[in-house]
Amino acid sequence: MKRTNASLWLNAGLFAMMAVSAMAAAPVTVSLATVIPPGTPVPTGLERMSEMLNQTGEFKTAVYPAGQLGSLTDVMDRCLDGDPTIMTCDPADLADVTVTDLSIAQAPFLFSGWDEVDKLTASEWWGDLTRRVEGKGMKILAYNWAFGERHILTKKPIMKISDLAGLKIRIPNNVNFVKTFQALGATPTPMALAEVFTALQQGTIDGLENPYSDIYANRFQEVAKYAVDDDHIKQICLIITGTAFYDALSGKQRRELAEAAVKAGEFQRGLVLRLSSDFRDKLAAEGVIFTRVDRGEFVKSCEVYYTYPEFSSWTPGLRGTVMDILAK
Repeated sequence: MKRTNASLWLNAGLFAMMAVSAMAAAPVTVSLATVIPPGTPVPTGLERMSEMLNQTGEFKTAVYPAGQLGSLTDVMDRCLDGDPTIMTCDPADLADVTVTDLSIAQAPFLFSGWDEVDKLTASEWWGDLTRRVEGKGMKILAYNWAFGERHILTKKPIMKISDLAGLKIRIPNNVNFVKTFQALGATPTPMALAEVFTALQQGTIDGLENPYSDIYANRFQEVAKYAVDDDHIKQICLIITGTAFYDALSGKQRRELAEAAVKAGEFQRGLVLRLSSDFRDKLAAEGVIFTRVDRGEFVKSCEVYYTYPEFSSWTPGLRGTVMDILAK
């Protein structure tokens, strides 16, 4: 999905400004949306953010998990159109509609720990990137949230990378995931999360990849029993809204919004880190068998990822720039 026509969101900004102005005496009604199911850290974090915003008296908010407001693409379009909506997304999805360089933050095996994620997002490079994203009509309110560490769940055991060859692995529909699993030798199969359980049952796919919290919440362990602790992506969760809506708010409302997003993010990522082993234990208690593969073999296989033509629009030398930041 590409929307680069600046006039679309500028016109949306005028509409949003008039709408917010008309409601100046009343709290601004805002929807907080995610495709992630309830009972997991992302919707729980949004509930915390919603509570904080409602207490300010400036906003009236509600949380809509599990794609209740539509697909990620649908909600992103709402944001670009100036709708009073805040959503969660990952760097690759936002890169699809704003600045392609952002997608490198979701490259496979890029980070060795969450401290390196913080190092990257604290850099001048990241700050410049967020300003470029704003120029494309989207505002990043917080980037200290986390979807978590992503692992593979399959219907047959994976002991080495060659065991992935040809397996149909469900992935989210963005190019980063497609090319990651192509590099790993699997057959990447984009599919809506709501379709995955039935697809596993019917043999349409052989497995999937997700954080353990999402695997457990969606009950995928009932139809696939083999997990790989590969941690192929430490996935950042961004809290975003349309620039048109954000710019139409008062200065106080902008500050309240950003503060709630960041503070809720501190809570949410802490929850992710605390609960990741708990969800793994829950999966094990339900019969999931875990294997630890040679991660170095997986990392080496993904070197080809950076040569794919899909990333030719990156700024020249981008990988080197990011690696220099992480090495400091």
